[in-house]
Amino acid sequence: MGLELKKGRDGQLVMTWYGRYTENGKRVSVALCAVDGTPPSSLSIRDKGDNKFEVSREKAEGLLSSHQKEAGAKGKADHLTERLIEAKTGRKVEYAKLADLPALWRGIDRDGGAPTERYLKWCDSVFIRFVESTPCEFLYEVQKEHVKAFLDGMRKNRTHKTVKDMTILLRVAFNRLLPVGTVNPFVESIRRRKARGAVTGGTVARRPLTLEQLEILYETARTDPLIYGLTVCAASTGMRIGDVCQLRWQSVDLRAGWVKVATSKTGVSIEVPIFAKLREVLENVLSDRDPEAVHVWPEAARMYDVNRNGVYYRGKVLFAQAFADTPPNALKQVADKSERVTLADVLPQVTEAVKVRFDGVKRDRILDTLARYARGQSYRQIEAETGRRRSQTSEDLREAEEVSGLLFRKGASVASMRDLKTLIGKTRQKRETGCYAASLLGWHNLRGTFVTLALDAGIPFETVSKCTGHTTAKTVRDHYYNPTREHTKQAMRKVGAQLSGKQHTALNADKADPVAAMAAQLQSFTPEQRAQLSEILKGGK
Repeated sequence: MGLELKKGRDGQLVMTWYGRYTENGKRVSVALCAVDGTPPSSLSIRDKGDNKFEVSREKAEGLLSSHQKEAGAKGKADHLTERLIEAKTGRKVEYAKLADLPALWRGIDRDGGAPTERYLKWCDSVFIRFVESTPCEFLYEVQKEHVKAFLDGMRKNRTHKTVKDMTILLRVAFNRLLPVGTVNPFVESIRRRKARGAVTGGTVARRPLTLEQLEILYETARTDPLIYGLTVCAASTGMRIGDVCQLRWQSVDLRAGWVKVATSKTGVSIEVPIFAKLREVLENVLSDRDPEAVHVWPEAARMYDVNRNGVYYRGKVLFAQAFADTPPNALKQVADKSERVTLADVLPQVTEAVKVRFDGVKRDRILDTLARYARGQSYRQIEAETGRRRSQTSEDLREAEEVSGLLFRKGASVASMRDLKTLIGKTRQKRETGCYAASLLGWHNLRGTFVTLALDAGIPFETVSKCTGHTTAKTVRDHYYNPTREHTKQAMRKVGAQLSGKQHTALNADKADPVAAMAAQLQSFTPEQRAQLSEILKGGK
């Protein structure tokens, strides 16, 4: 079966290409296209003719291939569906290729504007990983077995949340790009609903701050008026740091005492009351406000627009300085452990230490990072050539320092005993599963702190979710309300007083001795409340 040339009754060549193939068990011959140029003298398709003849041969082969595919599809459900769609819409059904997923996804029109380039690059990386692991050419060829194999491979070294985000992206992309009537292989998996704390797979929850820790954070941030203002606003409103940085004066109503904004992530409008500490900050900023300024903190707004990673980093530094929990002289011990050296001079020693401690893909990645860093490449150059994030490069070099006992990263000031990278490293936690260490402390902790303190104060979930912009109270409960023992202890003090009968004793004592009644009430006061009472009494003197 294939191309053929035919002769007429007069024995002359018919200048038409013909093709033979099988359709439903029957042999079919069909005219394809005209024969151009000069055929070979033998009139055999095994021999070559001139250039025009060969060009017409290639055209005929393409047409024959289309007929063969059409014949193979006839009678199948997919083919019938395709014919029905063509009849209804007047357009031929197009089948998307897996290799085209990144470009097709970028070309989809979206309400509300295009997503960020950072998000699109992440989508590209997910699509590329899926294409490389799936032995299919078109989307409609992907089966649930392929999906399961891909997701099982991702679960080996990625967190539950990362795999979930990948699955959602691919499910939505397939829904959008598959032909009508084709089953999406990503909807056949069963997704069990769980609270985040009950999910295994490397997920680490950020801990909210206690009242004492919040005061420590305020005092640490007070030396920088900008960071202090952002910190108080984030803690007092529960807003994301991006919304705090981009807060406008038109959203602040100091007279009524409310902040009203549309969140940048979801577009949901939220209203949060202005508490005393935030009012003090806003009034101080207002007194020095540039009349032309639109944002409450113009410098933070510019920084977030140009390089939001700088905002996140300054938050990291703040939390690291406040809660690194380093023992006395820990920084000095790090400095005394080894003088900072040039990596190129000690590369063999560091390489040997890494080979002993690590193996597999991680070992090869760290060795490659060391070799590049020793040649003088910066974090940005390594990212550009390898695709690895700068945070991953920093983590690789830090681990190489730990196993070798040498300090060679640039930026660690041994003379001042202030190694911010080491401090920030102490705010991270290694995952059992996952490519990167989990960030335990940062701006987003203040959002969880707001939620936890509000719920502990007896505010209903529904009211808190309106302040934070979440559509359901379940999201607040499962992902943001994660109290520590200290939170539970503080919240339960009043209950403990009631269960122990102290409140009843205080009521009876009030009739006989008001001082005794007050002393009984003091038993349920927190240290902050006692300090506040002490200040009030001093003022009364």
